[in-house]
Amino acid sequence: MNILVVSDVHANLVALEAVLADAGSVDALWNIGDTVGYGPRPCECLDVMIDREANPALVGNHDLACLGRLNLAEFNPVARAAAEWTAVRLSPEHRAYLSDLPPLTTAHGYTLAHGSPRAPIWEYVTSASLATANFPHFDTDVCLIGHTHVAMYAELSPHRAAADVRPFQDGETLDLSSARFLVNPGSVGQPRDRDPRAAYAILDTERRAITAHRVEYDIRATQLQMAQAGLPEVLIQRLAYGT
Repeated sequence: MNILVVSDVHANLVALEAVLADAGSVDALWNIGDTVGYGPRPCECLDVMIDREANPALVGNHDLACLGRLNLAEFNPVARAAAEWTAVRLSPEHRAYLSDLPPLTTAHGYTLAHGSPRAPIWEYVTSASLATANFPHFDTDVCLIGHTHVAMYAELSPHRAAADVRPFQDGETLDLSSARFLVNPGSVGQPRDRDPRAAYAILDTERRAITAHRVEYDIRATQLQMAQAGLPEVLIQRLAYGT
């Protein structure tokens, strides 16, 4: 089974459509969370997840903020402004859809967590020490994570006490049968690894392998949509730089 794995779409429909086109025919779609927040097309991105029956799909911290289930005081001013903008645009159906999603789950022998397996809503796995500390918190060999907007993986080899953390490069394939892994496919809608291209991964469950992908999209189109919506300028500009 070939599975399209996406995370942190952040209401960037142009980027999401580019990913779907680039990925081509797949057997399933998995979404690691934060479908909305920051970007200009929250309802349309949620409709994609619903229409394509993304399963599993997770809820992220920005999704929860837009539902009013997280204290917006915990967000920086631009994230808070975007969450407030998004919240009033979600239909009751979209709110119900997001409300039913978990931040952590397992499927087909894989764990999925928006942030981390030990703190699925808020923890950012950004270092070898944080990755190593998370391996005891999931029972499967592989945990797919998001939240940082950085494509990376942590590998814990047999008989090793500490994990190695590396960037997950475009076109790189990991043999998931060789060790235990935490894998972050990166962000579709707002990459922060200095590569502005939309990031995603393809998981091959038969080969036990996952491949990183990047695809260019019309960043200017999303920026224009954001400007027309009155979203914060810093969110508009950062898309061009992948920061």
